[in-house]
Amino acid sequence: MLSRAVPHTAEGLAEWGRWLDEQRAAGVELWAAIERPDGRVVDFLLDHGVVVYPVNPKALDRARDRFRMSQAKSDPFDAQVLAEVLRTDQARLQALQPSSAAAQELKLLTRDYARCVREQTRLVNRLTATLKEYYPRALEVCEDLTTQRARAFLRAYPTPEALAALRPKQWQRFARTQRWSAAQVATLWTTLQAPQLPVPAHVVRAKARLVRILGTQLEAAVHAVAEYREAVTGFFGTLPAAEWATTLPAGHGTTVPTLCAELGDAPGRWASWQHLQGHAGTVPVTVRSGKYRSIQFRFACNKHLRTALHQFALCSLQYSEWARVYYDRQRARGHRHHAALRALGAKWLKIIFVMWRRHVPYREEHHLATMARQQLRQAA
Repeated sequence: MLSRAVPHTAEGLAEWGRWLDEQRAAGVELWAAIERPDGRVVDFLLDHGVVVYPVNPKALDRARDRFRMSQAKSDPFDAQVLAEVLRTDQARLQALQPSSAAAQELKLLTRDYARCVREQTRLVNRLTATLKEYYPRALEVCEDLTTQRARAFLRAYPTPEALAALRPKQWQRFARTQRWSAAQVATLWTTLQAPQLPVPAHVVRAKARLVRILGTQLEAAVHAVAEYREAVTGFFGTLPAAEWATTLPAGHGTTVPTLCAELGDAPGRWASWQHLQGHAGTVPVTVRSGKYRSIQFRFACNKHLRTALHQFALCSLQYSEWARVYYDRQRARGHRHHAALRALGAKWLKIIFVMWRRHVPYREEHHLATMARQQLRQAA
């Protein structure tokens, strides 16, 4: 057995690449087992003609027990385990089929956009908690802290003392710059005049400083989210998949681009719609042992795909007739909101799989006619 370590330098990788090319030129079929399905090392292996087999980290952890029960772990030992698993269980593994460069770029954009949204949510939650500690009146005026109005209000009146010194003409002048209606100005002025609980001065000074810092960070996060949203929708519009994907009943936004990014465009990546349902986590798993039988939630799945499909199923309730009927039927059977959306998402994946494989647009009337024919067959 040959074992070697590759330095993580340009020279080391170049030398390794030459060795791989020499082996491939000699007629050796090159396989590689690795835990991560993406990354620079995976791209390097694919560029040199190596067939890459991603192995789930949980599967690798279970395979270690076949060779060593002491729970000792090291990188050389993990490499040996991966090589042995690939030698004995290659038929059970699925070779990596990378999508096109454009599809991979869309995937990177959508996942980075999701990170920006999570960062914005984290800052909103921190800002809300801080305002509750010393300045809850600001939350009554600013219902959505991500808006320009809310950030302008906190900059102009960052403390209860600044708000207490406010006069009607000053308030009307400020409200006019934020384009509040006359009814809103009057209602908010009544809210501002209500008495507030006193807060110690040292608490106000400390928390006002934190609110100023959080407000600056939140403004940058809001701009980043808007920029990424525009980049995702603009880039997705240039891809061939947009011709059929934009016909899905989900409205405008990043939901459909995110869904297509997780599906990819590698031919044959999804063997069937059942394979896609399991990968998206929309169907449960069954545990049987003797007379025991349990239906459990599927945790092992693509979390990004499951989130995108969940959001798509929610959006489809507004635009699809049969989706709303199916969702209401699931709720009438006693399922909760999220369980009903998962069931609806599993139904949608059957349609999306056909659209993805054949590159055909979605037509609501065609699907309703198909459902009617199926019901007639079942009745017959």
